[in-house]
Amino acid sequence: MSRAKVLWILAGVLALGYVVAGLSRISFNVDILRLLPSHLHQVGGLSLFLKNFALPNELIVTIDAPDSESAEVAAGKLAAAFAGHPELVKAAVARPPWETDPASLSEFLTFLMINQPVPTVAGLLTNLDPANSAVTLRTSMETLETSLSPQEIALRGYDPFGLTTPLASESGLLGGAQKSEFSSGDGLFRVVYLEAARPFANYKEIAKWLAEVQKIATAAVAGTPITLGFTGEPAFVAEISTGMEWDMATSAFATLVLISLIFWLCYGQVAPLRWLMAMLLLTFVFSLATAGLFLNELTVIGAGFASVMIGLSVDYGYLIYQQSLRHQGSVGGLQWQCLQNIAWTSTTTAAAFFALNLSSLPGLSQLGSMVGLGVCIGALVMLGVFAPLAMRMRHGDVRTVPSRLDPLFASRRFAVIGTWFTVGMVVILLATLVIRGFPAADFSASTFRARHSGSQSALENLYRKLSDDRGLLSLIVSGRSESEVLTRLRDIRSRMDTAIEKGDAVSFLSPLPMWPDVERQKLNLAALAPVEARLPELKSAVLEAGFTEEAFGLTRAVIGQVAAWQSADLPVWPENPTSRWILRRMARHEDGNYLALGMVEPVPGRELALSKAFEDDGVYLVSWGALGEELRRTMPREIVQVSLGLLGAILLILSIGLRSARAILLFAVTTALVLVCLAGAMSLLGMTWGFFNLAAVLLLLGTGTDYSILLLLALRRNGGDTDAARRKLGLVIFLCCTSAAAGFGSLGWAGNSGLAALGKTCALGLLIDGLISLFLLPRAWDLIHGEWAFTRWIRRKQFDS
Repeated sequence: MSRAKVLWILAGVLALGYVVAGLSRISFNVDILRLLPSHLHQVGGLSLFLKNFALPNELIVTIDAPDSESAEVAAGKLAAAFAGHPELVKAAVARPPWETDPASLSEFLTFLMINQPVPTVAGLLTNLDPANSAVTLRTSMETLETSLSPQEIALRGYDPFGLTTPLASESGLLGGAQKSEFSSGDGLFRVVYLEAARPFANYKEIAKWLAEVQKIATAAVAGTPITLGFTGEPAFVAEISTGMEWDMATSAFATLVLISLIFWLCYGQVAPLRWLMAMLLLTFVFSLATAGLFLNELTVIGAGFASVMIGLSVDYGYLIYQQSLRHQGSVGGLQWQCLQNIAWTSTTTAAAFFALNLSSLPGLSQLGSMVGLGVCIGALVMLGVFAPLAMRMRHGDVRTVPSRLDPLFASRRFAVIGTWFTVGMVVILLATLVIRGFPAADFSASTFRARHSGSQSALENLYRKLSDDRGLLSLIVSGRSESEVLTRLRDIRSRMDTAIEKGDAVSFLSPLPMWPDVERQKLNLAALAPVEARLPELKSAVLEAGFTEEAFGLTRAVIGQVAAWQSADLPVWPENPTSRWILRRMARHEDGNYLALGMVEPVPGRELALSKAFEDDGVYLVSWGALGEELRRTMPREIVQVSLGLLGAILLILSIGLRSARAILLFAVTTALVLVCLAGAMSLLGMTWGFFNLAAVLLLLGTGTDYSILLLLALRRNGGDTDAARRKLGLVIFLCCTSAAAGFGSLGWAGNSGLAALGKTCALGLLIDGLISLFLLPRAWDLIHGEWAFTRWIRRKQFDS
């Protein structure tokens, strides 16, 4: 075997190892906050909320039934079915744990009690005083006979002395049916909460687990008029991740199909098309492998780079193939000839995308890095591999012919029609912009979601049937110790009272009663300790009042818990399953990570102002609505700053390549006109600006500018002959524009709303850019270089002859 073959085999093995290693590391991150600037206070607070209180292992199963009995039976069936699969489900909770086991609530109620002010506990102890106990028991009996609240009846029946009932009411445990986490007021809607048997390693495990759970749930209610829904963090992660995979695959496939169709319509050749597709796939695979090796994960916006990169890389293939049809020299000559164009366009495009790393938006930075690498890889693949193949096809047995569209782009009539059409388009779009104004802005959370989301539909149904907290702000207080969080909670309570008085807030649900206070715990435990010796006496009083022995169970358990905590290290936290269930969305207390969660109802329109007033160290007052408002204020400024830096880099590169102030001015005016017309087109079509399609401005600066750069370079080389430049590059620009638009446009069908908006906006902008560059830029060149009607008439006569 020759040395050359050995080297080729070795190179192939290394390339294969590179690809396998890179692709094996690909993973998706579906946290939309990873796309946003981490320095924004709203982003930091919502990140803490999702990480600590969104419960990544908890799935919510919703039940809609025609009657309350069917709903209750279905909830029981589901809980029983999941209990039979411990390998999948650790716990299935279909009703409040304390309804079926009131005694299990004793630990949490004791925790609430010892955190109360000392006078409050002294007041509760008066219920146990021999002089008051008979009256207390008689009142409890009357409550049992008259109350309509199942929760109150259940708890009062186990707490006849009323030792803990006021605390349960204060904490919301005795809220009415309308506030229940489990059932709507009419009983037609119920919820079952599932905790996965073990933490998930990745999104593939989540998707597989969810599919198995859905299968079990569907089988459990088969043959009944029950409608199930699945929401919660696992459902969203599985839905978004699998949707991202599908979007990547389908958008890349659609782009390849559209590029193939465009190439076939232009050249009618199979062999070069086959090789071109192979080069694009090679570019795609190597770029994706690079993503796996150099990035830990892909975000939803990064996942969209595949079709974009294919649509950009094919530009170089078109240019090389079109030049090869006219080239009479060697492969090296063709590569050098094409390199002069590809070097400038790929440099500006890659620079544009790499410049996205200047942004504080992680999602844009990732997209910029990946597409920038893809463009560089694509340029190398096309020059190094496709150029020799194109020349071999020409000199070999493969029949190569000029494009069917060459005569069209060489026609002066076509140029005139195209010019008038583009002028009309520009006039209409500018008039629309003047009349309707710039497109509206939408930075709400909906722009980050899937367009058709079963998980979101189930969540909105849950909001409608149970309590809707979407208008509330989440108060997250963090600290390095319990005492630090406690100090901040006390300060916030007084400040929030002031905010309510000033009219900035309506109400405030503080987590302070749920947070341990060492001094109070110490004093209250000491005050409650003597009650243990009186338990036999208290039990006798309960039995004499007509209660059963079972009714004394909660009181006995509370006092027993007090005795157990007498020797515990302070502060104490409740740890049994019922306590953990109640605190799961209220508090976190691991070493170095202490968090409390409260809720604030703001006055409408004052959400962001109220949030800004509480931007203290370790304090976050956040919501998705407030985040959208903050993005609406900060994102345009961010995009303008990055755009100016990007445009400056492009102009610097072009000043070296063009060496003409008038040409650079023409490029800048063309780019500005494209962006203004894009705004007019969006306004005409009813599109809105959002996080994703504001990024389209940056992408257009990197991709659409290639068309004007190609023409300006050709004009510089041929002495300013606009007709010759259009004849030579008109077809190439057409192919590049339509292919890039196809790459972006294929994202228009993406499941993610933001990614789809990005694709549509970029495709629209590229088409506008292509028309303006191809038909208006040459006219503008003639004007600024002083070539007037007579000179153009002479040139056209020469051209026609």
